[in-house]
Amino acid sequence: MAFVITEPCIGTQDQACVSVCPVDCIHFEEGKDVLLYINPAECIDCGACQPACPVSAIFPEAEVPADQQRFIEINALWYTDPDAARSRVGGAPAPAAAPATAAPVAAAATPAPAPSANGSSDAAPAPAVAPAAAAAAPAPKAAAAPRVAVAQVPAGTGSAPSVPAYRLPSALGFISLVLFVLAFSLMVLVPGPGLLDIGGLEVGATVVLVAPAALILLLIFVASQSDVLALFSAKGGRRDSKWRRRPVELRRNEESRRYNLAQVVEQIAAERFAYPDYKNPDLRTYVNLPLPTLAIEPRGTGEKLFPDIVAVATPGNHPVAVAQVESRETVTREQALYVWAPLENKETTLYLYVPAGSLARAKDYAKAAGIKKAQFRTWRWTPNGMIVREA
Repeated sequence: MAFVITEPCIGTQDQACVSVCPVDCIHFEEGKDVLLYINPAECIDCGACQPACPVSAIFPEAEVPADQQRFIEINALWYTDPDAARSRVGGAPAPAAAPATAAPVAAAATPAPAPSANGSSDAAPAPAVAPAAAAAAPAPKAAAAPRVAVAQVPAGTGSAPSVPAYRLPSALGFISLVLFVLAFSLMVLVPGPGLLDIGGLEVGATVVLVAPAALILLLIFVASQSDVLALFSAKGGRRDSKWRRRPVELRRNEESRRYNLAQVVEQIAAERFAYPDYKNPDLRTYVNLPLPTLAIEPRGTGEKLFPDIVAVATPGNHPVAVAQVESRETVTREQALYVWAPLENKETTLYLYVPAGSLARAKDYAKAAGIKKAQFRTWRWTPNGMIVREA
């Protein structure tokens, strides 16, 4: 079963799904296509693209809404006959656009072409041109425009950090390791005259004098490599509380997951990011669920990021804090690498809210993705409401 891109993508083409797809099965031709297409023959049903889509246009094939079923065939058709797929997409959005909405947009767009086409003609022909334009090409664009209202905000210092699989020892670690090897070799090759007798084992003077220094050198090497050892540990699986886990992890319906997640995000925004307030009158909070309202654009990349919560300083809309809220299905290594890591930068505090019981795994995934300064919080629902704890 493959995933399918549906009508909300028309006119959006955010391409966040392309960047997270591990098998590169999402394509389109710039300038020709109005939406992206998933190759059902190459899709591995990993689900990484679905939470990345800012307009919720991606569904598993079995969960595609009834009024979007035709996009199952359109996605597959594009990879064999792109022109036929485009013709089916091009004519589809028109019925969905309300005539009352399309007419004002077309009327606003047509006065500019009319004078340029007629040269010195007066404004009289303009009303005749506007109805024709309202029934023509601008109709699909009028339907797509309201889906995403995004304000561009420069933030951060660029792309996510690069995390190599292996790292060379630091200078201190290398020197301490070399000195430890020399000290150990000296104790073995030149033990010196006997100085101590421990249980019939004669210990030379060289061993007695050099062994403490060798032990200190070994400790220095281990301490200097603590970051590398922690990274190595984080890249492995965590064996915690297996007796509490179900043998099969059941994934909720995506609509249910997004609905519940939107409630959590709204609650956290109301409790932790209630700006502006009397202490911070210059701050303002934007929430990107269930619909995106404010994007963050790392300088020099052109990529638009939509964290769940964004707090900005006004005027200028300079981000001071961003928060990403996860459900139990989205606490994954892929989410850490492709969603959390790009949000971290030197100018903005990153807060990660994960379900209670997922904190240890989330920290491992963040460390493996190269995230160093994220602030973790846990959340859980109780009969008395939601509880958020500092990690």
